[in-house]
Amino acid sequence: MPLYHISIFHKRNGPDAVQMRAFIWTKRDIRATIIKTDRSVCFYQSSRNETLAMSMKISPLTTPWRIPSPARPLYRGSDGLWHVTGYPEARAILLGDVVQAGFKAETMQRIPRRWRIEKPVLFQDGEAHREQRRQTARFFTPTAVQERYLPLMQKVASQAVEELNHKRQADLNRLAAHMATGVVAEVVGLTESPLEAMAARLDRILHADLDIAITFSRLPAYLRVQWLIFQFYRKDVKPAIAARRTHPREDVLSHLLAQGASEQSILVECITYGAAGMVTTQEFICVAAWHMLREPALRERFLSGDREARYAILYEILRLEPVVGHLFRRAVSDLTIESEGTQVIIPAGSLIDLHLHEINADARVVGAEPFTFNDARPLEKGVNRAVMGFGNGPHRCVGEYLAMAETEVFLGQVLALPGLHILKEPRLGRNETIQGYELRDFIVGL
Repeated sequence: MPLYHISIFHKRNGPDAVQMRAFIWTKRDIRATIIKTDRSVCFYQSSRNETLAMSMKISPLTTPWRIPSPARPLYRGSDGLWHVTGYPEARAILLGDVVQAGFKAETMQRIPRRWRIEKPVLFQDGEAHREQRRQTARFFTPTAVQERYLPLMQKVASQAVEELNHKRQADLNRLAAHMATGVVAEVVGLTESPLEAMAARLDRILHADLDIAITFSRLPAYLRVQWLIFQFYRKDVKPAIAARRTHPREDVLSHLLAQGASEQSILVECITYGAAGMVTTQEFICVAAWHMLREPALRERFLSGDREARYAILYEILRLEPVVGHLFRRAVSDLTIESEGTQVIIPAGSLIDLHLHEINADARVVGAEPFTFNDARPLEKGVNRAVMGFGNGPHRCVGEYLAMAETEVFLGQVLALPGLHILKEPRLGRNETIQGYELRDFIVGL
């Protein structure tokens, strides 16, 4: 069964041809008509002779890791957990009086007071969080991405191309990890140790049981986590701190040192950036490549497009395949949320689960056929092209421009290799830290 299917009506004109006539409106208000199909992909063209967009029904490749939920956009489960599957409801909650409850945030609350350190920015809320975000925003702006990090991205992508040309095959997940780790390391300041070894250490930490409750039965797991964190500190964080004390640079680590942050706080911040930046970008690069390698027409359109056209494709893939599958928040006070014409009250203290796959497919916001790939999908002003793929509210992903630039640069070079194809379909797994999918053993070759 093909992955993509024609999403419009058509009629046959002879035994081998399909005649198609339909019209759409694009974001640029240009009247466009379907001019041809390649397999089951619809190409749109305007009077300017531009190929503007593609529309196809798509079955998200990560479907096995989606948790089915009722059609209601906001409801309370039998266990007391509140579930959100609608975009307006999710946005109202994320902008409301809530605190972070995902990414192991509530583990921080269980740390004994005598061991506590300042929370990393991912787990902060309120004024402290806003101030820290304001001070570090300069590392993630579009200007910083283009001027400071783009040359590094191009270099790492070129290295991936060289390896594929030399070895004729490689694990795409490992190549993507090298890109994501290299860029995050540059932004944070973890530049004093070999990238691949550091990526492996971070990956082991993020897949470990991070529950800090110490019981006799959990003692081996607890000691293992402490050992993994100590190794990361000794081999990656401590050398970087020493280098930045002597020669500060324009990176997060130097900024934290200038603020007087302790080494323990810096260590936790580095692990946090690893989870929020390295892992998510790595998986998105892989899932975008997976789609394009399975659908040659989509791959060709990505490679032939300019940067804006490529970004449109990537944002739409992220809408359909959000790397973080769930966001969790806890209500600080009673929340009154408008939903389906009624007001729903979520009591203070309630835990809220926002289902991003369903939110990103809310037809009230994205229109009909929400699982149809359409990189010219009209969205209301203020709605991100990935809908909730980068979150919303105070904890909205600060690394959006960075992640998109990494993916566009990496795939722009790697997918352009003649004859690149899948040798082994990736193994689909689940990452509990980010509550999303992960792809492993993704072997591609020439």
